[in-house]
Amino acid sequence: MAGRRSGPPPKNPDERLRRNADPFVTGDGWTEIDPTPHDGDIPEIPEWITVGPTGRAIYEHLATLPQARLYGPGTWFQLWVTLPLIERYLSRPGSENYKAVTSTLGAALRLTEDDLARARVRIKPVLDEDDEDAPTAGARVVSYAEERRARLLKGA
Repeated sequence: MAGRRSGPPPKNPDERLRRNADPFVTGDGWTEIDPTPHDGDIPEIPEWITVGPTGRAIYEHLATLPQARLYGPGTWFQLWVTLPLIERYLSRPGSENYKAVTSTLGAALRLTEDDLARARVRIKPVLDEDDEDAPTAGARVVSYAEERRARLLKGA
């Protein structure tokens, strides 16, 4: 498949042990998107796509996902063409229809967390301001090794 990287999806840079910087990628190479629902322009379904109310409801739901901000004309087209297939699966569930839907949508819509990670896209975390464990600006993080070293030196 074009545009899809082989192998497991990469870890979020915050979860990596090694923090080597890639000289060819600015920042950490990931695109962060706002976690709020997409409320931008949503293209209308063309009249040549036969879709019922269920398909329209699914389209409206998928168009409000945060990752819909990244959809281009080709992604919208693939979604339009897939809507009748999704409706068919919902009216007659079966493994063949399910395989057709999932393989057609695939990684193009970036619906799963793995698909987002393969595309190097992440949704910004929402931090509660009341959360005591949330990092504060200017706070220094002390590793357990430094803390233990300090305790050992006090006792020596």
